[in-house]
Amino acid sequence: MLPGVRDSSTIFTGGTAGGEAMDEKSAKAVAEALGGAAWNSGGGIWLVRFERADGRLAVLSDEVVCEYVDEKAFDRAEPAKSVVLH
Repeated sequence: MLPGVRDSSTIFTGGTAGGEAMDEKSAKAVAEALGGAAWNSGGGIWLVRFERADGRLAVLSDEVVCEYVDEKAFDRAEPAKSVVLH
């Protein structure tokens, strides 16, 4: 299984592939453009969260997009699906 947003070491160290971690400004811009919410997960890590009516979450970072079946799965860092962007 691919790493979840919370358990990927590349997320917490500022990204890989020559990129930088998503900052607050970028997260807010992406959230506004796509209809999500910018979210600071701590330690300067910014994500974009999309909460669906059925309780599922999609979470976007600069490294990975993850879908979670619910908030509890997100808290456990257990994505149902992941797509690594780099």
